[in-house]
Amino acid sequence: MPKISFEMESVTVEVPEGQTIWHAAQKAGIVLQRGFSAVHPCEGKGFCGGMGCAVFLRTAKDSVSPPTWKEWLLHRMAFKNGKRLACQCVVKRDLTVVTIP
Repeated sequence: MPKISFEMESVTVEVPEGQTIWHAAQKAGIVLQRGFSAVHPCEGKGFCGGMGCAVFLRTAKDSVSPPTWKEWLLHRMAFKNGKRLACQCVVKRDLTVVTIP
């Protein structure tokens, strides 16, 4: 099972292959959605009103699935800045993630 290390929280969790970073954060008790996104959560579906579950990847980009159409269409500005939606990143192998403070 792939291991996901959350750098800011100093937590590492294992998740089954095919799960998202969002699922790993939930398993570790890490809150990704803050502010407006916390009041109106999309529950990991990629339709948040902002970048509620955006993260930076510290490992190779092929450690997760390629960007989804939701990221390209709805969140392209954040994606261009190197962020990814945790709920859209399917884990393929071990990686390190930096959550947005």
